[in-house]
Amino acid sequence: MDEREFEQLAAGLRKKAITTCLSCGADAMQAEDVAQDVLLRLWQMHDSLDRYRSLEALVTVMARNEVVSQHRTKRTIPLSDISASLLHSNLGNADQEFISAQEMAWLTSAMQQLPGTQYAVLHMRQVEHRSYDEIAQLLGIESSSARSLLSRARMWLLHEIKNRDK
Repeated sequence: MDEREFEQLAAGLRKKAITTCLSCGADAMQAEDVAQDVLLRLWQMHDSLDRYRSLEALVTVMARNEVVSQHRTKRTIPLSDISASLLHSNLGNADQEFISAQEMAWLTSAMQQLPGTQYAVLHMRQVEHRSYDEIAQLLGIESSSARSLLSRARMWLLHEIKNRDK
């Protein structure tokens, strides 16, 4: 399958992936991410797609498996891995330490809700201090996709922080 054929099929396959994700319990943002991952995997195997009878069935299975996998693998982040700069207060007295521990637990919980690729990009960029090119190479994606995924992850966390403070 060449690039032009893939582009013609991609929009319909993307919609199928999103619909499948939503029916499996994913939220809209997670469904978009899974659909992007599925299309990326399909493109990576574009030379062998002709052997499948139904690409829609393949997309459905891939999307469902990814959502189920993400639900199963709730990440735990060791508190030592999260940068202290993410905390809003300096440690001083016992009250501040208690509040900081609560904030850290909340942040850990919020980050565990991120989709797999967003979590991976955020972790590699913020904790491991990797460049966008390194992240893209490790994940097998474009550098612009790494930037986009990081932006989405940060925007989602900001949204969660704002909702928490209400």
